[in-house]
Amino acid sequence: GAPHVLANPISEDMKYMRPSMIPGLAAAVRRNADRGASSIRLFEVGRRYLADAERPTVGLLLAGEKAPRGWQSGKARPFDAYDAKAEVLALLDAAGAPVGNLQLGMGAGDTWHPGRSATLGLGKNLLAAFGELHPRIAKALDLPAGTVAAEIYLDAIPEARSKERARQ
Repeated sequence: GAPHVLANPISEDMKYMRPSMIPGLAAAVRRNADRGASSIRLFEVGRRYLADAERPTVGLLLAGEKAPRGWQSGKARPFDAYDAKAEVLALLDAAGAPVGNLQLGMGAGDTWHPGRSATLGLGKNLLAAFGELHPRIAKALDLPAGTVAAEIYLDAIPEARSKERARQ
C-alpha cells in the first residue's frame, strides 16, 4: 500500500496518496481504449507521495499502435521500450539534464518487465525509469499487452552549471 492514507477521502478508491503516476494514467488509457482509440499517448506532471517526501514527477504511458497498419508498412507497429526511452531522453534534455552523461541501468524494478525496462541516472542519483510494464501489472491495471511507460523524477535533475562559474 501507499505510505499516506487520507482520513476523509472523496471516495474509497481515492483514499491513498499515489506513490506512482502509472495507475492514474492507466485508468485514462483504459477509458481511451474503451472508446476505440488505437494509439494512446498520455502524460501527466504531478507529485508522487513517498514515505520521506513529495516528489515532482512526469509520468507517461504509450499503448496500442505506434504506427497504424498501412499498405506501405504492412502490419501495425506497437510501442516498445525504445519509444519510452526516446521520450524520456527528450524530456530530460528539455529540462536541462546532462543527457550525454547518463548511465543506463538494466531492470527498473518490480513494476517493470525485467528484460524490457531500464533506469537512467547519474551515479546513485536516479533520474528516470522506463520500459514495458510487467505483464502482471499490465493485467492488474487492465492495460493492452505491451504497454510502455516512464516516470521522470524532476527533483533528481541536477541544477545546470552556469557558464559564469565555469570561467572563474
